[in-house]
Amino acid sequence: MNSRLLLAFLCVASLATGCIIHDDDCNNCGTNPPPPSQPGDVTFLWTFAGLRCDEARDVYGVNITIPGESLLNNGKYACSTAGVDGITLHDFVPGTYSFQLQAVDYRNVIVFEGSGTFVINGDARVTIDLAPVGSNSNTSYAYLNWTLPGNKSCAQAGVTSVDITLDNNAPVNFACSVGQATPGLKTPNIAAGDHYIDIVAKDASNRPLYYFRGGLITRAYAPVDVTYDLTSGGASIAWKFSDGSVTFDCAQIDPSGTMMVGLNFQDVTTQEWVYGQEGDWHKCIDKPIVYAFLRPGFYKVSLYAKTSGNVEYRSNPNIGSLEVRPNVYPGPTAALEVTMYRQ
Repeated sequence: MNSRLLLAFLCVASLATGCIIHDDDCNNCGTNPPPPSQPGDVTFLWTFAGLRCDEARDVYGVNITIPGESLLNNGKYACSTAGVDGITLHDFVPGTYSFQLQAVDYRNVIVFEGSGTFVINGDARVTIDLAPVGSNSNTSYAYLNWTLPGNKSCAQAGVTSVDITLDNNAPVNFACSVGQATPGLKTPNIAAGDHYIDIVAKDASNRPLYYFRGGLITRAYAPVDVTYDLTSGGASIAWKFSDGSVTFDCAQIDPSGTMMVGLNFQDVTTQEWVYGQEGDWHKCIDKPIVYAFLRPGFYKVSLYAKTSGNVEYRSNPNIGSLEVRPNVYPGPTAALEVTMYRQ
């Protein structure tokens, strides 16, 4: 006796109520089958390297190929139909379909192309950005936008330009305003997948004010819109001196009030010095020094001083790291005091 007949016999023999036998070989007596898949239409909405039909002047029409399917007009369609850049194809049975789109010029020469899959279980929609012919089909791009603290505009925040670094490429400078306008800054074509991005917003004197460091994920044939929140943080640094047994202040080591102290911050992540090899110099008596626009993160702090008598003082190179938090700006009353030791 086959398994289906045996199951029916057992259900009757046991006089069980609610025993249902399904054609899908469901072995759970009394459970409901999944709802049947539904036929539907598929709507393709397309752009061409980010351009609409009325902007992509070379595009005359779009040819669609769906293996196993016979399409009207042999799959050749206008770029725009009833004011929509795309087309709706009707009456597909449930299932998974692959497709290829080829945008052609008036000579039927392919100028953009793209491919993918869609699933019919009811109506489906495919939004796709076709790539220029000859480009890597696994490349894409992104539209970048950024915000500044307090939702200020670039002008309100005093930011004129933004340096953007993608992966290991050299930084490229752009006007700040392009990242606060629609659709944003369009990146070059880059491989679809995970990327590193670093953003530094600068004032008119090229001084860094706000930052972002993190990731960017792109998808083939589907450009992404990404908004980054640019931030900065602050630190307040003071100091004292020690000969190993006694600590003293600026007035004791420099009665003239002219001695300079050099400060610097080393980014723990990148090992880069914020103020290069030169450091940032201030009179000893001007402490504490408040820094309002540091990149959030962890830093090692380095201090150096040299008296008029050529006695050198340095901070301990093994000093613990300083955390700079986003949008937190310690003032003079919350200064980190660093001890410099006689060398």
